[in-house]
Formats: sequence, C-alpha cells, structure tokens
Amino acid sequence: MTNFADLKRKWDKLTAGWTGSIIYVILGFAIALGVNTALGVGLHTDTPVVAVMSDSMVPTLLRGDMIIVYGGNASVGDIIVFDAPNYRYPIIHRVYQMNGEKIKTKGDNNSMVDPWEIDASDIHGKAGLRVPLLGWVKIIFVAAVSGFR
Repeated sequence: MTNFADLKRKWDKLTAGWTGSIIYVILGFAIALGVNTALGVGLHTDTPVVAVMSDSMVPTLLRGDMIIVYGGNASVGDIIVFDAPNYRYPIIHRVYQMNGEKIKTKGDNNSMVDPWEIDASDIHGKAGLRVPLLGWVKIIFVAAVSGFR
C-alpha cells in the first residue's frame, strides 16, 4: 500500500517543470468547469456566473463586477441576464416592460430603451450576488482570446 509521502513524491515529480504548468492549467480549467456546472444546477440556470462588460448599468452594477445568476421568472424592475440579437456575450439589463412573452429591457445608465425585444426563453436568469472587480478576470481573458478587439 502506498503512503502519503510516496504519493506526494510522485505528484511532485509529475508536476515539475513545464509539464507541471500544463497539468495545473488543465486542473484549473477542470475545477472551474466543475464549480460552474455545480452552481448552474444549484441555481437553476445555464449561466450561473457572468461579468459586467459595459457601463450600461452604472451605478447599480459596474464594469468588472461579477454577478451570480439564479433562475426564476422575471418581473418588471428585475435585473436579468439574457441573450440579445447580435451580441456574443450575455447582456445584463433591467426589465423595463413586459407584454405577454415579449420583454423590453433598458440599462440603468442608458437614456433609451434597448432596440430589441426578447422572449422569456432568451433569459438565463436574474442577477443575484454582486462581487466587485472579480469579473475583470473574465473580461481580460475574453479580450486576450479575441485579440483585444
């Protein structure tokens, strides 16, 4: 039977050098994916964590805030996370008006109502816990991957 000291020596050998860096990156992604999946199941949403990417919700939400999202029916006044036409990432705005299944939204810092109308099926959930600044990790990563466009 292998004891803890033997396991530690094997782990240290396996994670030494550049291969260790690769193993830790893969392990980090696996843990992040597992936490995201568990949060999604627990919070009843397919998008449990989002970053605020713009200033459209100032002063309520600031660019770089991380938002924990939970499932539930939206009402006028709720801050929701949803997919909007022609955007590659989820939008975080307030429900401005509901007309049956059609929903109009507006950012708190925007002077006009959003030009699109969304369906309830476009909504990932409602904004819950706000963690200031932690969303910058995602914003910087997305910018790096997309070539800082």
